Amino acid sequence: MSHEHPHHHDHGHEHDASGEPVSGARRRFCQVCIGSATAITVGTVVYPIVAFLKLPLRLGDAKPVEIPLDRLSPGQAYYADFQGQQVIVVMTEAGPRVFDAACTHLGCNVVWDTAHSNFHCPCHGAVFSGEGKVVSGPVSSPLREIPFEIKNGVLVIA
Repeated sequence: MSHEHPHHHDHGHEHDASGEPVSGARRRFCQVCIGSATAITVGTVVYPIVAFLKLPLRLGDAKPVEIPLDRLSPGQAYYADFQGQQVIVVMTEAGPRVFDAACTHLGCNVVWDTAHSNFHCPCHGAVFSGEGKVVSGPVSSPLREIPFEIKNGVLVIA
């Protein structure tokens, strides 16, 4: 009987040893879950503040947009990202014009309609002329023009 007891004890010990790491791993996993959830919550609150504080630096360091005039065809629009906002360059009969793509109603990006040479807002149906003036829809303000200059055949928005 004393011979069977150590054998039975060893078998029980192996069982305990195999069960212990599993419960330990579960405990650590839960601690990691709680830690991650806390980090995500803190990140959600802190990130917008950090982004806001960095904004002036990013705007100051923003590179100018340069578009060769030979890439602009009459009646066609060219979209570009300028300081975090989308702008539209349109080559009109009078020369190029640059507009903020945000509709003056609720800020949706307008789309250039080549066939009619005007801008349409897909959100609420506003229409602006190729000069950015209000044609129809729930808007009273024209599209905002973006200043630019032309240097050596290149349109520069800075």
